[in-house]
Amino acid sequence: MARYFIHILDGKLVRDEEGEDFRDLAAVRTAALRTLGETLRSREERFWDDGALRIFIEDANGDTVVSVEARDLLSGG
Repeated sequence: MARYFIHILDGKLVRDEEGEDFRDLAAVRTAALRTLGETLRSREERFWDDGALRIFIEDANGDTVVSVEARDLLSGG
């Protein structure tokens, strides 16, 4: 198991300072999609204010291993 850090960029950066252990890259990818969906649901209308949401996951070395995002292309986000 390795430690990864799930960060959220939604107009401002929210850094995960604690991290979480995942067994492999497939689990990290699943966590990225789960976090994107949960964040979109929790922010609902606020998403449209900025029109962009990015979830990126770094390994213990600080390297980004997964990045997913949602964008409103009509608003220029």
